[in-house]
Amino acid sequence: VSIKNAGKVYDIELEADATGIDFKQKIQELTSIPPNRQKILVKGGKVNDTDNVSAIVASAKQPIMVLGTPDKNLPSKPIEKQVFLEDLNSNQLTNVSNDPSGLVNLGNTCYLNSSLQTLFKIEDVNKKVSSYQAGRSSGVSPTNALVVGLKSLVGQMSKKQEKVNPTLFLALFRNQFPQFAERDNHGFYKQQDAEEAFSQILRVLCDELKIEDSFRLTFNTDTKCLALPEEEHVFGVEESLKLNCHIDIKTNFLRDGLLAGLKDTMEKYNDTLQSNAEYEVSKKITRLPKYLTVHFVRFFWRRDTQKKSKILRRVQFPFELDLSEMLDDSIKSDKVSIRDQLRKIEKDNLDLIRDFKKAKKDTTLNPLEQQEEDEMKLLSIKSKFSDSFKSILPEGFNVEETSENPSSVYELSAVITHAGSSADSGHYQSFIKDDSDLDGERWWKFNDDKVSSVNKEKIESLAGGGESDSALILIYKGLGL
Repeated sequence: VSIKNAGKVYDIELEADATGIDFKQKIQELTSIPPNRQKILVKGGKVNDTDNVSAIVASAKQPIMVLGTPDKNLPSKPIEKQVFLEDLNSNQLTNVSNDPSGLVNLGNTCYLNSSLQTLFKIEDVNKKVSSYQAGRSSGVSPTNALVVGLKSLVGQMSKKQEKVNPTLFLALFRNQFPQFAERDNHGFYKQQDAEEAFSQILRVLCDELKIEDSFRLTFNTDTKCLALPEEEHVFGVEESLKLNCHIDIKTNFLRDGLLAGLKDTMEKYNDTLQSNAEYEVSKKITRLPKYLTVHFVRFFWRRDTQKKSKILRRVQFPFELDLSEMLDDSIKSDKVSIRDQLRKIEKDNLDLIRDFKKAKKDTTLNPLEQQEEDEMKLLSIKSKFSDSFKSILPEGFNVEETSENPSSVYELSAVITHAGSSADSGHYQSFIKDDSDLDGERWWKFNDDKVSSVNKEKIESLAGGGESDSALILIYKGLGL
């Protein structure tokens, strides 16, 4: 277990059955902070002496913050020899930076790297992959081998190494899906479509890890013959793992494209007319998943060039997306009710953040103490929002275990972009929200193995309008989840 105190990171070794008091005593040995003075900032708020530590720290992706005043009468820890960066080995270097890992481009594999970074960001996928055990009775198959390969890759990325090489996963991926092993006339691997790669991997994970419910939308469909409006409508049910944003000359905003995607026309034989007729199919959403995948349908096949060409039109997308007008009446009122209450909680939360930023700093604290004080206040704000959110949910609704969004509102979590004029060329990148930043201003840009920090203004510029980076896939997460 890694902990952070007074600006320093310490590694603690514990037995698998260690209790809270065992953990606190180890902390005391390193920091001279007695257990009764320790504030251990973990999910759930408090570490009791009898708690099993394994369950508490299993989900910690960063060092656990520990606050408290050392007891000067306790023996201090021995003075450690000063170590310089150039003297650290590769394993020790992983603890120096909290920046996420980049992925090495293995020759036109940016489409895969951007997809993997986005999947790594999705908490439910990350947890399930990390704990995956292939069933012995079923034997080894290309599908479970792919998940095992992804588990190995996720383990390396979780260590926050500067660069991770995905060679093994790439080989397993191409074995499972040979279309991604296509080569050009010179023998080089071709560029591929990131949306196709993302969807193929997600489909495998949904089947193998049983996480489909976290991404599954359901719709009520209404099919009517346009030539015979009095004819009885045909009703049905459909499912999908994504919403498509169709783009035409009138599409300026994501909402426009999503609404267009919920209506379609088709031609089929009509018994009354004794000929083919045009039918309209309308959809309304009856289930909202925890994670919403939105696909900008930017690529289309051109016969004259024999390529997937790209629609370059600028389509703006929001950081918060409300799907209430696309909902079926059977769920609309409940989702909207929670949305309205959630908006008020969100406003109160923004007021707390604003007050925190305006508050004067305590001049008696040194910089490290001030940093810890700020982090504790920010954690308190997050905890208050979480408690308020839980209080408006239906009885029995479990936020930690749900696969469904209780409201109609989503917040943007990740973006996969494409730069260029066709799917078979250009460059893919991913942009991931930094959850440690309370007001959502900081995002990570993943350009293969080059990782950098960008602000929200950069994300707003990904709406398209030319051959520069334009959004291809958006990942939204239910607000408050």
